[in-house]
Amino acid sequence: MREADPRRRMRDAVDSVLSDRFMVFLSLVLVPVLLLPFVAGLSPADSDFLEICDWSVVLLFVAEYTSKLYLARDRWAHFKEPWHLVDLLIVVLPFVQYLPLVGLSTRGSPSLLLRLLRLPRVIAVGGRALGSRIQAIQTKAPTVVEGGPTLIRAVDARSLRVGDGLTWDELEDHLEKEDQEWIDINGLSREGVRRLSALLRVPEPHFKIDLVDETFPHVDYVQKVSLVFLQSGKVRYPDRPEDFLTISRSGMIAICTGSKIISVSRRGIDIFDRVLQSVREEFGLGFVVSVLYGILDQTLKDYRSLLSEIEVEVIRIGEMPRSKLPRDFLERAYGLNREVSRLVSNLVHLKVLVGMIVSNKVPLEGFDDRSEEEFNFLRDEVTYLNEIADDLSENIRSLIDLYINQTSYETNRILKILAVITSIGVIPSAIGGLLGMNLLDVPYAADLWQVVLVLAIAMAFVSYTFIKLGWLRG
Repeated sequence: MREADPRRRMRDAVDSVLSDRFMVFLSLVLVPVLLLPFVAGLSPADSDFLEICDWSVVLLFVAEYTSKLYLARDRWAHFKEPWHLVDLLIVVLPFVQYLPLVGLSTRGSPSLLLRLLRLPRVIAVGGRALGSRIQAIQTKAPTVVEGGPTLIRAVDARSLRVGDGLTWDELEDHLEKEDQEWIDINGLSREGVRRLSALLRVPEPHFKIDLVDETFPHVDYVQKVSLVFLQSGKVRYPDRPEDFLTISRSGMIAICTGSKIISVSRRGIDIFDRVLQSVREEFGLGFVVSVLYGILDQTLKDYRSLLSEIEVEVIRIGEMPRSKLPRDFLERAYGLNREVSRLVSNLVHLKVLVGMIVSNKVPLEGFDDRSEEEFNFLRDEVTYLNEIADDLSENIRSLIDLYINQTSYETNRILKILAVITSIGVIPSAIGGLLGMNLLDVPYAADLWQVVLVLAIAMAFVSYTFIKLGWLRG
């Protein structure tokens, strides 16, 4: 499979080594290097040393700029960014003194003006680092991604006919009727939240619109309205075979109010057709109960599919040779385990939610003994999926423990080998040191072959000892 960004690994390595903090440190080093010649009388040797330090830092700036420009995903976009234009100024400015028009290409130290012009590097690099930091914070700040155009659909309980493309005014008319209906609102915007809040007389904060993709399954009650919060997930497969999958979450709200049930989603989840198909399959439940049952059933199917794909991924990781694992295996494995643990938590909350529906704590028109039996089946399914998620989490932790133990074993083996080499090497070093010391009666009355024999016997004995101790076994 072709990589989406083949230079990403190398770019990450360069960003790690030549980081903004490191470049700021280098720019601060330039302050004494550039100012000392003007405030203190230095010898020619000291001046040459400071000049070498200055140009070493300059070459590092050049290496940083050229490498990051070459490895950028979009080089032209990288080049024309304001802070990268500042980078270009930083690396070009020191070479101005060698332009023929300046007249400083002859021997001798650069002029005072050109030396002082190097000082803006300190301010420029500091400003660039601060700007990058602010940009990173803004990038990490939670943002609300609005969906596409809002789509409002209504399903009549008697005919099961779908009315597409309703306007907000038409929605208001539907809500004023006492007929049983299912209204689906997909791609709800902030303006839509305000309008829906006014129509249902439910304050906006109760919709938790900024957190609906992250909140766990639960039920909120506002006057005579029950808001059932649900969460679905999809697997994002990696671009490269050695990477691991991730999970994207999307939340939805099922609002139960009298004879109406309203499903609300902002983005990334649209189970309308699947739920409608399940509602059309007659099984003797009331319309509102059937729609809520269908929504919960489809949510469980999404969880089942999600756990199945994660299980396949865990098996693939377990069968992968250790040499083929990426360097950041532990980080990715911990991330995958965190995702599965969150699925476990969601399933636990979902089980509680279904139990509340069974105990009739969520008022539903048409809820009867048959409905209770069907929802009990759902609760059993949630329990089963929760056990699968627990097993997956345990398997991932086992993979992590195995990886850590193998790494520790290999590290201990390397340390043992180093200890053996050091112990054996100490013998000739010690004897050679003694023979080379200026002691009484030196040289000793020993021939070279005798010294070599003693060394060989001592080293062989030490090697034999380590073999018996098992330090040199494979």
